[in-house]
Amino acid sequence: MRPPQGCHLPMTVGAPRTPQPSDEPMLLERMARLGLGNWNLPHAFELLAEELWQWVEHDCASFLTYRRDRRALVVQATAPSCGSRLVQGTQVPADEPMWDLLNGSLSAAVCMDTISSCSALERYLYELNLRSCITIPLQTEAGSLGLLNLSSRRRGRFQSDERAALQRLQQPLAVALQHLTSNQQQSNSPRFFERSADLERMRWLHELTGGISHRLNNVFASVLGNARLALDANPTEEVTQYLERLYQEGLEGARIVHAMQQFASAQTPRNAEKVDLAAVIESVAQITNALWRHQVQSRKIDFQCATDHDVVCTALAYAPELREATVNLVFNAIQALPEGGEIHLQAESSPPWAAITVRDNGVGMDQETVRRCATPFFTTRKNSDGLGMSIAAGVARKYGGHMEVVSQPDKGTEVRLVLPAADQGL
Repeated sequence: MRPPQGCHLPMTVGAPRTPQPSDEPMLLERMARLGLGNWNLPHAFELLAEELWQWVEHDCASFLTYRRDRRALVVQATAPSCGSRLVQGTQVPADEPMWDLLNGSLSAAVCMDTISSCSALERYLYELNLRSCITIPLQTEAGSLGLLNLSSRRRGRFQSDERAALQRLQQPLAVALQHLTSNQQQSNSPRFFERSADLERMRWLHELTGGISHRLNNVFASVLGNARLALDANPTEEVTQYLERLYQEGLEGARIVHAMQQFASAQTPRNAEKVDLAAVIESVAQITNALWRHQVQSRKIDFQCATDHDVVCTALAYAPELREATVNLVFNAIQALPEGGEIHLQAESSPPWAAITVRDNGVGMDQETVRRCATPFFTTRKNSDGLGMSIAAGVARKYGGHMEVVSQPDKGTEVRLVLPAADQGL
């Protein structure tokens, strides 16, 4: 098992495994949240690499983009972020083997032993004591986004199973990284207004939560690391049971801390900007199609996106956060349709408000569940952190809006994110 790195934590005990259909929805949800959340690229990539490690064991992960003017691959993010010379900004010549991946003529490249490779990137990895690697292209509808490389210190580490697992996750990875890079480019958006009292309170809460989470991360990293070392020392069967219990409880604590960080990040105050809600739901439809296409098709879900470009539908908010909140609502709708059905996504304008509506005709909720659905960490699903609805409600609330939920058992659910219309707040 890869040892803890201090800034992030291993999430499983034992060897990684190939994703199963029943596990994939939650993995896709976490990828979507990382891709659409309010994260900087290096930190988000570390978390994404931690998720990947559960399926394909590796010692180093790197995201590289192509710079045409330099004819080089440039490292945009790497994980773990310490202990390697493969850091952000590192440039490696883009030679013919990498060109075959960038232009899509190869779906993946597996290098069994980097010392015998003719690729400049793989020779560079050999100098870093990384003996084998696998590289996949990240293709989006707009074209090539770049390359993802996973490397190992072991020779011959990557085989056909790892290649198949990565190819299955290729599209979700590309979507997540595409939105992470897009969010960074939009970080200097124009600003409109600021509610100073609420923003100051939320800033204080975010700083407090972030500080506590950082300290607890270090504590859990130490607990998990020492428990793993003790397990590797081949203790007696009785002691092994205690250590495994300690390790599992430590992992659960680490998951709770990570969930706290996600929730605090969603509550982080920002200045509002004018957001086209029609553009938001169109991008959410594209994300949904890329991430959950096979689930929507296999369950026979009819996904409809209604936009009227003749009607101005703008709100004061922050577009990446609205996309993340709406994707959370769409994911909930997909989960509410185990036997298939319909999902309707709509942008509405009703001054002084504007809204995004997600409606399904699925299993629905009783009134007690509706009352509690926006409570942080409340969930009726297994293996869920219970933050999707609370994050969506928090996004609407911090920009002066609210979330409305109407649902009945077996009759479906309608969720509306209601926000101040842009022309009312200028």
